[in-house]
Amino acid sequence: MLFASLSMSAQTNDPVLLKIDGADVMRSEFEYTFNKNNAALGANAKAVKDYLPMYIDFKLKVAEAKAQKLDTLSSFIEEYKADRARQAEEYLIDKEYIEREAHKMYAKDSAAIGKDGFLKVSHVMFPIRQNVSAEVVAATKAKADSAYQMLNNGADFAEVVRKYMNVRPDTFEIIRGQAFKEFENAAYALRDGGFSHPVQTPAGYHIIKRFSHRPFGTYQDYRSNIMTILERRNIKSVARYRMGYNLAKKMAPGTTPEQALAHEDSLLETKYPEFGNLMREYRDGLLFFEISNREVWQKAAEDVKGLEKFFKKNKKKYKFDTPHYRGAVIYGKSDEELKRAQKLLADAPVDEYKKIVEENFTKDSVCTIRLEAGVFSIGDNAWVDKLAFGQGKGGRMKKEFPKVGVVGKILKKKPESYKDVSGRVISDYQQHLEKEWVKSLSKKYKVEVFYDVLKTVNKH
Repeated sequence: MLFASLSMSAQTNDPVLLKIDGADVMRSEFEYTFNKNNAALGANAKAVKDYLPMYIDFKLKVAEAKAQKLDTLSSFIEEYKADRARQAEEYLIDKEYIEREAHKMYAKDSAAIGKDGFLKVSHVMFPIRQNVSAEVVAATKAKADSAYQMLNNGADFAEVVRKYMNVRPDTFEIIRGQAFKEFENAAYALRDGGFSHPVQTPAGYHIIKRFSHRPFGTYQDYRSNIMTILERRNIKSVARYRMGYNLAKKMAPGTTPEQALAHEDSLLETKYPEFGNLMREYRDGLLFFEISNREVWQKAAEDVKGLEKFFKKNKKKYKFDTPHYRGAVIYGKSDEELKRAQKLLADAPVDEYKKIVEENFTKDSVCTIRLEAGVFSIGDNAWVDKLAFGQGKGGRMKKEFPKVGVVGKILKKKPESYKDVSGRVISDYQQHLEKEWVKSLSKKYKVEVFYDVLKTVNKH
């Protein structure tokens, strides 16, 4: 009775929204996908009733992928396992331990930097080497005093830096304990915008300008950087072991941390609905991509007969608004080679140009001809504009190939083959195949929608 009660409660909390070939799709699964995709669409978000047909089409394709046993392919299994392992890592580490270590690092740095915080400063430096004579020290001091007087008289600090250091002025931040004590004391004693008198340190004399002060930030300000540092120190490996160790203590005597983690890993989809949703989404996505590639995308690109047939049936759709040129621009090392290339290519299909050139103009792995082949409209290529359409001045000359010519044919109002408009035809053919495929899947697999449950989506 208890188990029956729990089962009834689970069904009430998450009822079946639709069935695809008898397989249940729960309301929570639909809501997860619907809400996630709508969030990505923003202003173009869809209503439930508009999104449902798209979702059903997606699920039909996944069902077909399973029917073809694509989920048993080794390539699929390996890719899915690798991604699951990456996603599962966050659930198999002691996050509280990592957070404690991060707080420790923050507390240590906060104590070291203290209430004095960070100072943004610049300085004019007058270096003094070790063991120099008193006369040299005095001369350096006099130079620093002179610079200080210039500043007191209103000189620009950046100009004084350039005059005495011969470099572009630079600003940098300091904290207590980072610079010479004399330098720090003088800098922290200044107000923002003020400059110091010449300060002597073991490195020489400095005139310091203070620009601004900022206190040490909150934990949240530095958390991202702290986590990056901890990850470089391999803290996740330690946190993983700690979680395994803590789990093992609650299990049967003799259970190792790795055994405990493996057991926890096996429960993730059940314990964490968000993880289960994510992995189902990824699994279905992999299957959807593979089956769509086989049935539509790759098929459309490789089905030459189908493309030609589809093109002939829809020829009116692919008329040109302006003339096009089917052929190539040829760059040759000499007039002789250019003319020979034009002769060899004159009656060949454009997609065979490259092979013909490689076979006839390659010597010691060096090709003496360069090609730019395709279907060009006016404005696509400056040399085609000039040499084929009689417009413009042509393009840039290539130093190694000083001779330029074209070979091909002007297509005035309509393409002669689907290859002349291959991009558009393949795209349209894909849509055609997709439509016909979905029709066949709708007949093959029974779809049941429980509209009373659909009305409760995001309203329970």
